[in-house]
Amino acid sequence: MKRIVEERMKKGMSQAELARRIGANQSSLSRIERGKEPPYPLRSIRIARALGWEGDPAELFEEVESDENV
Repeated sequence: MKRIVEERMKKGMSQAELARRIGANQSSLSRIERGKEPPYPLRSIRIARALGWEGDPAELFEEVESDENV
């Protein structure tokens, strides 16, 4: 699972809500979460801000081990 998915789920946010907050459509966000579309720099910054992520935005797109408590 990509960290973006984990962080979005921790916030209780749907793909649709995150997509709306960053000015993208849900299908595009889905492709980004699955690694099928690159998170271009500006979009990755908008995603990080929408999730309240304080680290490097690129870290959101790394694979992480799934936490079943999410």
